[in-house]
Formats: sequence, C-alpha cells, structure tokens
Amino acid sequence: MISLQLRLLHPLPSLQNPNDISFNSCSKPITHFNQIHSKSLFKSYNRNKRLTLHCSNGSNKETTAKETRSGGGGGGGGGGGGDDGETEKSSGPLPEWLNFNGDDAKTVIAALVISLAFRSFVAEPRFIPSLSMYPTFDVGDRLVAEKVSYYFRKPCPNDVVIFKSPPVLQQVGYTDEDVFIKRIIAKEGDTVEVHDGKLIVNGVVRSEDYILEAPKYEMTQIRVPEKSVFVMGDNRNNSYDSHVWGPLPSKNIIGRSVFRYWPPNRIGGTVLAESCAIDKETTSTSTEAVAKEIGIRN
Repeated sequence: MISLQLRLLHPLPSLQNPNDISFNSCSKPITHFNQIHSKSLFKSYNRNKRLTLHCSNGSNKETTAKETRSGGGGGGGGGGGGDDGETEKSSGPLPEWLNFNGDDAKTVIAALVISLAFRSFVAEPRFIPSLSMYPTFDVGDRLVAEKVSYYFRKPCPNDVVIFKSPPVLQQVGYTDEDVFIKRIIAKEGDTVEVHDGKLIVNGVVRSEDYILEAPKYEMTQIRVPEKSVFVMGDNRNNSYDSHVWGPLPSKNIIGRSVFRYWPPNRIGGTVLAESCAIDKETTSTSTEAVAKEIGIRN
C-alpha cells in the first residue's frame, strides 16, 4: 500500500528573486520528484543563474552549484548523466596540415630558393618536342641540360646545346621563350660548307655517325663570326638550323645536354667522348693542309 505525505512549504524565494532558486526543506518525499520535472526545471533558467539547495538531512548543509549548459542539453545535477567533463575540440579556419609556423615557412622558402638557383645556374630538365635531332633524340625524350661547363670553357663542336631563339628568328615571330636543341658543328673562326652530302669544316670532311642521313642540300662556305657557333640538327634534312638562318650567338646558349632520363629504356649520357677532341683534330688537320699548300706554292 502506498502512502502519500503532503507538507506545507514556505513560499519560494525565487518568486521574489528569479535568479535564485532555494529549497528550504528537502525531506525525503520531496527529493524524489520526477526526473522529467527536474530536467524541465533546470532547462528553464539561463546560464550563470545560481541554483541553491537547502537540505535538512540532519546536517543542514547548503550546496551551491552554478549551472553550465553544453549545447542546448540539460547537464543534470545529482542524476549524473549530463555533459560534465566533456569539451569540444576547437578547429581553425584551415586544415591541420595547412597550419604553418615560422620554422615551416622558412623551410619552404629555403627549398624554393635552392630549387630556383639550381635551375638557373646549375641544370634544368628539358622536353624534346620535334624530330630535328632524331635519331639522337626522339619526340617525348626528357633530358638534363647542365650550365656549369660554359662558365669555364667555350662551347665545343659536337656539344648538344639548348638555346633561346637568336635575333634573326625573333624578327620572324619567335621569342625568348622559344627554346631549340641542336648540335654544335663549328666554333668562331671556323669555315663550314656542305657539298655532295658531306659536311666540310675548315676544309676537312667531317665523319658523322650520329646523323639520320646525309644532307641533300648544298651550302656555300661561311665563316663563323666571333662569339658565335654554327649549329645543325642530326636529322639534317628535317631541321631548321644554322644552314637556314645563320650562326648562333654564344650568349643565347642556355646549357649543354648531358643526360637523358626518359624513356627508361634509353636512359644514359648524351655527351660524345670526342666532343672537344674533334675540335683539336680538325684544327691540326687544317693546319697541316695549309702548310702543305704553302710548301707546294714555294
């Protein structure tokens, strides 16, 4: 059998001061009020309002609690279950991997500076867009052009060089952004001519195992001017080179091809062993020829 006890309570002080809620008597029947009513009671008051419970369970101790709400929930008091102790992790406007500190910024800037310096003064990758240097290079080949050698020596015959378009080509629409790749045939002071499918430098027929086929055109003798070189493509009959537009100013040379890194089945160096040696051989041969000619005349 259930007995119901009713006791007369003093008027609630909260009616006079709505910011304070006091229970002056917490006898056992009153403290067992329904949980639903307790939640609605706690939810009806705003944050930072003081909740005071006066309980007379033999000790007359006063408990004061400041209500905190998380989200819009009801953080209950004595019932335990609420959001006590839970905190929400704050997130910035950027993903975590994009949050840089000072050291990270310095590292990135240093890497960019080193990369740009390396590309500008040491070496850079290049892509072959045409067949003018076939069979030495095919379309799609990728190579590395170094820039250090020409700080210490002049370009040599047989060097494969990349260069910016010379002034004569810029007059017909090319720009500094247009880059070519050819092989140096002769240096400043040399004479160059093509007759009967043969390249003749300083009066000596040049042996060229690397070309696709012998040239089918004729070119009268020309002397390479100072600070210039004469360049031609290995695909002699399909190359827009010095035999068409003349000698190339040495200052337009960007670098020398030294290594092909693509495709994988053709990886390897691109420098001929006789690169500068052929220049000495040609010079000595032409000197002997001149000496013989002088001797005959005498």
